[in-house]
Amino acid sequence: MERLKLTNHIKDIELKNKMFKVIDKANATMKNYDVRQTEFLNPYEIKNAIAILNSYSDLKYSVDGGHKEAERSKIFIYPFYMEYEDIDDNLKFIQVEGNFKFKSISHKDYLGSLMGLGIKREMIGDIIIHDSFCQIIVSCDICDFIIMNLQKVSTNSVSVYEISREDIIESSLNYKDISFTVSSSRLDCIISGLYNISRQESLKYINAERVFVNYEKITSASKEIENNSLISVRGKGRAVISKIGDITKKGRIKVCAKLII
Repeated sequence: MERLKLTNHIKDIELKNKMFKVIDKANATMKNYDVRQTEFLNPYEIKNAIAILNSYSDLKYSVDGGHKEAERSKIFIYPFYMEYEDIDDNLKFIQVEGNFKFKSISHKDYLGSLMGLGIKREMIGDIIIHDSFCQIIVSCDICDFIIMNLQKVSTNSVSVYEISREDIIESSLNYKDISFTVSSSRLDCIISGLYNISRQESLKYINAERVFVNYEKITSASKEIENNSLISVRGKGRAVISKIGDITKKGRIKVCAKLII
């Protein structure tokens, strides 16, 4: 199918290019009757990809992130006569262990160490962090490379080995509850309150295309934010907006949020 026709509604160039790749894989599956897979995608990218794939009548697809609460997943595209269970080596699972007793190791530390090996972010799925280890879902073709080459996370020596899907242990995110007031529920006001920065500074993040709402890149400061929105600001972190709405005596809007730490 035609790339431009299927992506005409998408304005974000980065997202459009990712959807081009999805279309190319779907077309290849139609032509060669084989299995293709996307890179790891976030929920908003998956939503757009599924809308495109639903326009194909002669293929199937499955979304798989390796565990029930997966944030990042791959889409596996295959001929209509196949079942997902017929596909071998869908994903690989790695456990990283070390002595982290004296220093807290964050998601950023694990991701930085992996990307320091020359691995692209799109090859890595969820990084599930526990107190003394983490579990990582990755593409099949980089599993052995990581096991052989990942020796340190931050300044800590680590041991790395492959595990099975059944070994994955879910981990809940840690939050810090905060509250603040804003003059408006516009995105720039909410970011300013979340990270205790000026509206001018929040505008810089928005204009630099570093702000995402529910995984969608937002470049309009006037976007109205609703309850339960996930806001991500590259360089500042992520937060969930729990409640917007109560009005103070001075006419300002109360906001309750959870900073992800």
